[in-house]
Amino acid sequence: MLPVLHQVFGSTLVVAGLIVLPLPIPFGLIMLTIGFALLAPYIPFVQRLIKTMRTKWPDLDQSLRRYRDKFPPVIKKTIDKTHPTAPAE
Repeated sequence: MLPVLHQVFGSTLVVAGLIVLPLPIPFGLIMLTIGFALLAPYIPFVQRLIKTMRTKWPDLDQSLRRYRDKFPPVIKKTIDKTHPTAPAE
């Protein structure tokens, strides 16, 4: 039941984030980030996208690794799966 809720809520946040992205206040980026974090454990495309972003921007990768222990287990698992040197699934 929880994976279904994650996917529904994550999809809703991604769509809403894309809609409000042009606003001057960065609510759209926050919504997209949370939405992708919820979708990543279940959708391989999102995992590849995050892995590419972490490879391209080492500061993002370093921040995710630094704060990994403060996230809930589902996000910790995603951070581990999307590490740039992690094997592809």
